[in-house]
Amino acid sequence: MNHKKILKGISLVVGLVALQACESDFTSTGNDLIGGGAFEIVPHTVKDLKAYNKSYGVVDGSRLNEVPFGYLDNGLFGATSSNLVLQLANQTSTISEITDKVKVDSVYVYIPYYSQFDKVEDKVTKYKLKNVYGEGLIDLKVYQNGYYLMDVDLSDGSTSKFFTNKNSDFEQNKVGDVLNKKRSFFFDNKEIVIYKKDKDGAPIKDPKTGENLVKERLTPGAWLDLDEAHFTKFMKDNKSKLTTGSGFNEAFKGLYFETNQGVNGGTGSVGLLDVTKGKMVIIYHDDVTTKDKDGKETVTNERKEISIPFGNNSLGSKKFTVNTYKSQKDAVYQSAIAKANAMQGDESILLRGGEGSIAIIELLRDNDFAELKAIKESEGLLNDAYLTIFVDKEKMSGQPIPERLYLYDYDNSIAITDFANDAVSSAQYIKQGYNGIFVIEDTEKGKQGYYYKFKITDHIRGLLKSKNTVSPRLALTVANNFAVAGYTNQKLQTEITNTPTNVTVIPSFSVSAPIGVALYGTNAPEGKKMKLEIYYTKAKK
Repeated sequence: MNHKKILKGISLVVGLVALQACESDFTSTGNDLIGGGAFEIVPHTVKDLKAYNKSYGVVDGSRLNEVPFGYLDNGLFGATSSNLVLQLANQTSTISEITDKVKVDSVYVYIPYYSQFDKVEDKVTKYKLKNVYGEGLIDLKVYQNGYYLMDVDLSDGSTSKFFTNKNSDFEQNKVGDVLNKKRSFFFDNKEIVIYKKDKDGAPIKDPKTGENLVKERLTPGAWLDLDEAHFTKFMKDNKSKLTTGSGFNEAFKGLYFETNQGVNGGTGSVGLLDVTKGKMVIIYHDDVTTKDKDGKETVTNERKEISIPFGNNSLGSKKFTVNTYKSQKDAVYQSAIAKANAMQGDESILLRGGEGSIAIIELLRDNDFAELKAIKESEGLLNDAYLTIFVDKEKMSGQPIPERLYLYDYDNSIAITDFANDAVSSAQYIKQGYNGIFVIEDTEKGKQGYYYKFKITDHIRGLLKSKNTVSPRLALTVANNFAVAGYTNQKLQTEITNTPTNVTVIPSFSVSAPIGVALYGTNAPEGKKMKLEIYYTKAKK
C-alpha cells in the first residue's frame, strides 16, 4: 500500500462524518487514509472467490493489435505454428512505365519487433527484444498470397472475419514457389544497417574513411530477402496494372508466412511484429526512353526503387493482417480443461493464448452476495484491493513465462475500470498501476516471486457503491507485455453459454499471446491459492 499522509484530528472527524453521511458506502476518500489515532487499517481476505478453467477455441484472427508470428513447442500447452497473411497498403502513387527489359535486383521485407535499446558492443548496436519467447530456429516459408481478403462481409455489411482455423484457404491459394532465400529464421536482437549505393548498385564509400556510407539504421526486425526472378516475372506479367494507382494491390494480394517445426527438432521461437512500421521494397533496373529538344530518343537503363508499407491493421482498414494457427495441444492440458470445476473452482488454472483457454473468476456472488453486503455494512473507507495469482513453478519448469496477464469483465466483455483509467506507464510497462506483471524471484536478495498481482481497487469500489448488488464475473487471460495500450475484442466462432448473456468475443490480448502459463487456482493449498485482499480504514472501537 502507498499511503501518502496522516490525516490529523479534524480531518479524521470530517472523514467519519462523511462516512456516516454516505450510509456506509465506500468512497474514494479512503485512498489516502492510514491507520493511527482513532482509525486503523483493516485487511480483509475475501472468502467468496472461485476460479475455474474455460476453453474458448477458434476465434477471428484478423486485424490483431499485436501480431504474433513463429513456431513454439510450449511443453504442457502443446506446439503452435502462428502463420501470417500480410497485405500491402494501398499504393497511392503510380509507378512509371515498365518495359520488357525490367529486371529486379533485390526484394526485401522488413518488419520490426518491439524492442528497447540495450548496448553497443564491438560497434554493433543491440536491443532487448520484447514479447519474444524461445531462442530456437524455425523453418519459415514465404509465398505470394493468392487469396483475396475482403474487408466487408457481403452477407450483412459488417467487418469481415477470418477465423484462426482457416489456414487451408491460404495453403490452397499460394502463388508460385517459396520466395524467401533463407528458410532458417530466428529473432535477432541486432540493429539492421542499410548502406548507400550508386546507380549501378555498388556501395558508396566515405572518401575520408573508406567505409561504406550508411543510408538507414533500423531497429531489430524480420528481414527477408525474396526471390528476384519471381518478382521480375510478376512485374513483366502485370506491367499495365502496375502503372495505375491501385494496380499493384489488385495484382499483388500480399504475402503468406508459413511457420513450421523448429530446425533440427528444436522447440522454435515466437514473437510479435510491429506490422504498422513494416514495408516491402523492390529495387530494379529498367529501360527509360527520353527525347531531346530535337526529338531524338535516348534509352538508358536506370536503377529504381519501390517501397510500399504494410496495411495499418486498424479496424476499418481495407488492408490488414490475418493470423491462423496450427496447434497440437497436449493431452494433459486438454484433460485438465475438460474437467473444469465450475461449482467448486479448480486447483490448477491453465491459461493458453491463441485458440486457447481463460480462467473465469467469480467473486462476492455466493449466498445472495452475503460477503459483499457484509463489507458494505462494515463502516470503512476503501484503501486498496489486490488480486494475487501464484505461478505453478513445477509445471512451468523450463518454459517461458508471460510477462503479463490480463484481467477483465467477462460478463460484459469490457475492461475493468482499473485498466481503463490507468495512465501510469514507464519505458518498460504500459498501465503499470493496474499491473498484472510477472514478479521475478530473486533468491540472492530474498525476494519472493513467481506471482502476478492486479490492483482492482476501482472495480471493488464500484461494487460497493452500486445500489444494485451485482458482481460480474471476471476473466483472466495470458497476454504479452501490452505492445499497445488498447485492444480489440475478437469474435468467437462458437459463442460460450453464459448468464445473463452468452459470451461472443475474447480480448485480442489472449488471441495474440503465443504461450501459456500454469497457475494455482482458488481450490489450491493455502499459501499458493489465488487470493483477493481488501484494505480499508475504519474507526477503532
